[in-house]
Amino acid sequence: MSSHQKMDSENNFTLIERIQVLESQLEEIRLQTNVLLDIARALNASLDPKVIAANIISAIASLISIDQASVCLFNENTQEFEVIGVFDSRTITPKIPPNLDFSFLAEVLSKGVTHYCSPGNRTQNWEWICCLPLQNAQHKTGTINIHAIRQPEITPEQMQFLETVAGHATSALENALLYAIVERESITDGLTGVYNHRYFQKRLHEYISLCQRHKRSVTFGLLMVDVDNFKQFNDCYGHVFGDTVLKTIVRELRNNLREEDLIARYGGEEFVVLIPEATEKIVLFISEKIREVVENTKVYHLTSPYVSVTVSIGATLWRPSDTPSSVLLRADHALYEAKTTGRNQSIYR
Repeated sequence: MSSHQKMDSENNFTLIERIQVLESQLEEIRLQTNVLLDIARALNASLDPKVIAANIISAIASLISIDQASVCLFNENTQEFEVIGVFDSRTITPKIPPNLDFSFLAEVLSKGVTHYCSPGNRTQNWEWICCLPLQNAQHKTGTINIHAIRQPEITPEQMQFLETVAGHATSALENALLYAIVERESITDGLTGVYNHRYFQKRLHEYISLCQRHKRSVTFGLLMVDVDNFKQFNDCYGHVFGDTVLKTIVRELRNNLREEDLIARYGGEEFVVLIPEATEKIVLFISEKIREVVENTKVYHLTSPYVSVTVSIGATLWRPSDTPSSVLLRADHALYEAKTTGRNQSIYR
């Protein structure tokens, strides 16, 4: 073979190699583009932050070899993180990584820059770690955290892919959180934070349907709680103080009821409490306990050392013959009796 032929052969081989490299790069770009499109579709398909987190981790794991990953939400009010998604290649039931350093995540989120710790700067037992901030101009949303033990280093192209995913994730999680706020505001009372009248009516109908399906094996209690002499508080101390009284009542209700008990503002200074799986004895005990707790609670005002607040309570238990209206009416009659016969008492009907 002549020198020219040899050179041509080498050039052809080099050209073939280059074409193969370009084809490989184009294939990788195609795969990443398809994955990004899949991510966008998956993230827009749900408004549940945990589902979004699972989709984020799944997308990353489909293109990059990782051992562990997590997605954390950041609460700007409490300055705390919540882990909403985890992945561990070694188990199908992953747990929150015990070495997840929330102070470190806060630092990364504060700086707003991706942190990548490569083998040359190894910490703990990880081959590499990567923490991507999820944030926009208005909010710090959270972080994506990736850990690898025996995996190749992240390439610049993969890092660009991760940061693109983080951008999509931020938008999706922000939309989900905004939706949750709007949904929560639609069912809660703006002043006290408990459920509103409309939501209570919905849950009341649901509980009655549940009780009717199970006949006598399931029932619930109902309390109607009314602040005594509430108009006098507004007249003497102003409406701001009246609002404070209502918030105080709600605080004591929450402190003395179970998590599954439903509290709602029924209207004005009146609240309603739905107590699942109750008996007459339980309803009597809870209603009297609430009355005593409120009676012993002092609400402070600038013009007075403290102001005593009391409540009257009408209590009842759902019966198989009850409709939503009849059980409410019975509790309301009990409340009326409590208020007209002295106030600061609990009456059961």
